[in-house]
Amino acid sequence: MSHLYVVRFGDEPEIASPPEDEEDGTDHKTTYAHFGLAYYRACVLEHQVVNMLAFSKLLEAEAEAKKLLNDPWDEHFKETLGRLVRRFTQQTEDDQELIEDLTEAVRLRNHLAHAFWRERAEDFCSDAGRADMIAFLEDARELFIRVDDQLTQLAQGQRERAGITQELIDQHYQAMLARAEAREQG
Repeated sequence: MSHLYVVRFGDEPEIASPPEDEEDGTDHKTTYAHFGLAYYRACVLEHQVVNMLAFSKLLEAEAEAKKLLNDPWDEHFKETLGRLVRRFTQQTEDDQELIEDLTEAVRLRNHLAHAFWRERAEDFCSDAGRADMIAFLEDARELFIRVDDQLTQLAQGQRERAGITQELIDQHYQAMLARAEAREQG
């Protein structure tokens, strides 16, 4: 688009030769036409720069989104439950009951992981002792379920803000089942 074609309108006869000042292409209309073409190209260039900056920002955002969507799970599963709960409770300082329940869940989980079998070794040797162990474990399980339900309610609001509907969750679950079934068959 580097060539300029000037279209003239008016009462000029088609075969008339251009006025003397137009023979070398320096008349007013040609000058305006060149200005228009130059300014048009400047606008195209400006738009291209905007496009490049916007695209660059989108690529950066996409990279950050991938990092946010992939890394947190890996990163957080490297931490202890106690650290995870401390980090989480900093975000939910206004729900004291939830903080207390999470703190108790961490204490109980750590007890199960580090002390339960050692402290209950003698109980395991009798029916009555095992019954006490089972009752304790049932209570622990109920606490974990109750706290998980509280977090599920909080997560529902987050999922809705992210546009994750129950339908999407169900579709994802069905896709997981289909992949598992395909692995079993193939």
